[in-house]
Amino acid sequence: MQTLGELRLGSEPDAVSRARRFAVKALDDQPEGLVDDAALVVTELLTNAVLHGEPPVTLRVRHLDDRIRVEVEDGGRNMPVTVRHSTEAMTGRGLPLVAALSASWGVDARQGGGKAVWAELTAESSAAQPKDVAPEVDLDSFLAAWPDDDEDAETRYTVRLGAVPTDLLLAAKAHIDNVVREFTLARAGDGLHSDPEMTAHFGDLIETVTSGFADARAEIKRQAVEAAGRGDAHTELVLTLPLSAADAGEQYLLALDEADAYARAARLLTLATPAAHRVFRQWYVQSLVNQLRAQARNEEPPALRTFPQRLADEVEELAAYREASDRLQLLQKVTADLTNARTVEEIARVVVDSAHDYLGAIATRVYVLDGDMLVSIAAHGAGAGLDHQYPHVPVSADLPGGVVVRSGEPLLLRNIAQIVAQFPELADIYAGLPDRTLHVAPLIVGDHTLGVLSLTFPGGGQLGEQSQADFVASLADALAQALERATALDEAREANTRLSFLAEASLAVSGSLDYRETLSAVARLLVPRLADWCVIQVLEGDELINVGLAHHDPGRLEWAEQMSGRYPTDMSAPTGAPNVIRTGQSELYAEIPDELLVAAAVDDEHLELIRELGMRSALVVPLTGRLGTFGAVTLIYAESGRRYADSDIPFVEDVARRAALAVENAHAFREQSGRLADVTRVAETAQLAILAPPPAHIGPVALAARYVSAAAEARVGGDLYEVVERPGAVRLLIGDVRGKGLTAVRIATVVLGEFRGAAADIDDLVDVAAQIDRRLRAYLADEDFVTALLAEIHDDGTFSIASCGHPCALLATGDSVTEIETAPTLPLGLGAQPRLTTGRLGRGDRLLLYTDGATEARVDGGGFAGIAPLAEALRRNGASHGELGEVLDAVLDALHEATGAALGDDVALLVAEYLG
Repeated sequence: MQTLGELRLGSEPDAVSRARRFAVKALDDQPEGLVDDAALVVTELLTNAVLHGEPPVTLRVRHLDDRIRVEVEDGGRNMPVTVRHSTEAMTGRGLPLVAALSASWGVDARQGGGKAVWAELTAESSAAQPKDVAPEVDLDSFLAAWPDDDEDAETRYTVRLGAVPTDLLLAAKAHIDNVVREFTLARAGDGLHSDPEMTAHFGDLIETVTSGFADARAEIKRQAVEAAGRGDAHTELVLTLPLSAADAGEQYLLALDEADAYARAARLLTLATPAAHRVFRQWYVQSLVNQLRAQARNEEPPALRTFPQRLADEVEELAAYREASDRLQLLQKVTADLTNARTVEEIARVVVDSAHDYLGAIATRVYVLDGDMLVSIAAHGAGAGLDHQYPHVPVSADLPGGVVVRSGEPLLLRNIAQIVAQFPELADIYAGLPDRTLHVAPLIVGDHTLGVLSLTFPGGGQLGEQSQADFVASLADALAQALERATALDEAREANTRLSFLAEASLAVSGSLDYRETLSAVARLLVPRLADWCVIQVLEGDELINVGLAHHDPGRLEWAEQMSGRYPTDMSAPTGAPNVIRTGQSELYAEIPDELLVAAAVDDEHLELIRELGMRSALVVPLTGRLGTFGAVTLIYAESGRRYADSDIPFVEDVARRAALAVENAHAFREQSGRLADVTRVAETAQLAILAPPPAHIGPVALAARYVSAAAEARVGGDLYEVVERPGAVRLLIGDVRGKGLTAVRIATVVLGEFRGAAADIDDLVDVAAQIDRRLRAYLADEDFVTALLAEIHDDGTFSIASCGHPCALLATGDSVTEIETAPTLPLGLGAQPRLTTGRLGRGDRLLLYTDGATEARVDGGGFAGIAPLAEALRRNGASHGELGEVLDAVLDALHEATGAALGDDVALLVAEYLG
């Protein structure tokens, strides 16, 4: 036998690659296929020695007569173990590969310890039939070569772990081998050790995993492989270990737990330990630790809890977690459903339905606090009788809900006997029913109690008692949070509604300087939003005069107006409007009993009239301005069944205060009206000069116009219209100047003057608009502009329309009204470039031009009037239904009827009818 080369290796990172290159060089005169096989064998044997052996490692390449021999020697005694093939393992494929490539392979003991794993290869060996992967081992030689332990060696103890599924053993050990492989490579090179966060502790961790518990790991793997080879489904684990293996085992467990943490953080290629493997290693390591330490103390080893028993314990523990997880998932579902619910009733319905459908509750009920009363707002299920018998529960009652609200603590009654013992009043309700458990939980947010949640469950249900109690508490908390959120949203919506109402009230009281009209508008505004009946009274001398009376039913309103004069208000009355005016303090009547009506009646007929009103609740607030109280507003809820509460008083007082200030302003205006009369006459004259009425006829076209100011006393504004005659045609203009006051009037006069000139001289209607746009710019400030609509009607009925950012015209044909759509463009003064829209008018067809004060007037509810009132008035007043002036009056009447109050902006109307 000739030695071709020998290489001594340590734990350097390139040990395997160096050995491979060394072997290839030593065999450079051999056939290429043999060299390749030898290189593979060297690679696998060196890797096995690095992973499972002990340094130093020596590689020898020898030449025999007809073969090559490769030997890898290391200082360890662990025999190489060939494991069953697995697609998930990163190790275990090397030794079967060595066996496949070699003519023979085996293990020899070295004198004094250690071993040499060898393989002999020929040019034909890799092409031979598959061979048994077991190595050739002379056990007698091993026993002779390895000396017995000396006197200082540790005493070894036999540990019996019992039967474990062989497949589980192999899979668990394969996973650990993966970890050992990765840690060994990391220890040999930079690897994970280069991570600064892992440097300090990583060396000890690698040593513990790869070496500290190696003997026990190797022995378990060997026994599992042998059992698998025999086809045994279970492996009887019997280990002989020193006491030091106990400490090593505990350190090994801790190290693997830390390795799992690295794996979960994606710092290892190996995945974290599967759950079943983790249970197995904790069981077997702890079992052998307990047995080793007991034997070392000369004590009887503790009774072994078998692996199946340990698995059963794990299942019980997981069942508890699964139950908690199921409850959590249900709670998450309920919480998600609660998020989508908007009202208090919807939220309560979600909870009671979910408790019934998913938790198996027999009956579920949600009560909310209303003063000193618990009021049921949702229920599901039956059997307890509570749904029908307790829709309301006084907080003071000796019943479960009352007790829970007063104590603030949940109540659990485990069976009907306990329920009846604590609450005898419920005995008849639960009599004869199957046993059940009652849970009542308070609905609390912070220090605020909202109500209670009540659930009953069947006795001996699937969920344990504590599980039920925990879930009910969590459900009650989620319900309370959702109810608090819904209540806050309701309050916010109510606040927004009231703010919007106050804005409308401010607009209504500022729409006229006639105090009667102002207060009448306020009364109409309050009904039906805040009252079924509204009466507003003011002092005139020593009498209270009705100046505002409103009800949504015109018939009822007419009846009340007829009756109101028959019974004058007694100014000495101790309650009602007279007392409110005397004291300046509001009066609230949340409930109006019949006794109060009897006391207020003058006679029997008067009593019948009062009862006819159907009053259920009332609120009287003073009309108080800067100069004192001069009237009262009385609001009454009747047929709607609603009730007034303390929270309504500040809001209604605010509305009344705004109305009172408006009335005072109107009074101040009347005092100054004499001095303003001349100014008003001048304004009216100027208005007529600027917007003169159009001729009644121009050729075959009849014309009419109207101008209405938003405020009754303001005669001058920025809306405008004009008509210019041309040969064979008539041209119309309607426009709206941005802004109010004298500036708007000045700009309006410029637009009218430019139109009169351009409309008479320029043939193209688009060019007319373009010239007005150019000429107007010199008179405009940065933010000024004018919207306008120009129209031209020819004697033959054809027409053209050009829009400069203005609302579309309406065309009335018979009983049909349509909107003439025009291409949008910029207003005058901003670069208007309109495009023409053309059509033809038939005999009697009417064309209505208007400003946006008509369509943007506010209607009841806060929206815009739009074109509907205009279109309907045009439709009802076609060619055969009146003169053009009457048509425009009908349009204005429809607009006032739709808005129910004074207009918010000026309105200009211009109508043309083609007579043919």
